[in-house]
Amino acid sequence: MLEPSQISKIKETLKEQSTSLVDVFSLLGDKNRFLIIKLLIEQGEMCVTDLANVLDISVSAVSQHLRILEMSRMVEGEKMGQMMCYKPKIDDPRIKKIINLM
Repeated sequence: MLEPSQISKIKETLKEQSTSLVDVFSLLGDKNRFLIIKLLIEQGEMCVTDLANVLDISVSAVSQHLRILEMSRMVEGEKMGQMMCYKPKIDDPRIKKIINLM
């Protein structure tokens, strides 16, 4: 049987680990956001219009999803002329977890 101090330590560790995963799963609970992250991980970088064409959704819908992902610091955008392209933040531990889950 566990001692109270062991239980407290386990609870704290679980809380720290699960919070970041819960955040990731809530962000990726939307099918299109999940597919966008999946595509960006697989392709490395994609422009908004290319993502819209691949996913058969509007450019504005893709932009909204990318804005949410960018605000959560999972992707970063770069303007290339008139196009906006995005790539995943591969060094982010959450992205690493997603890659391991895929």
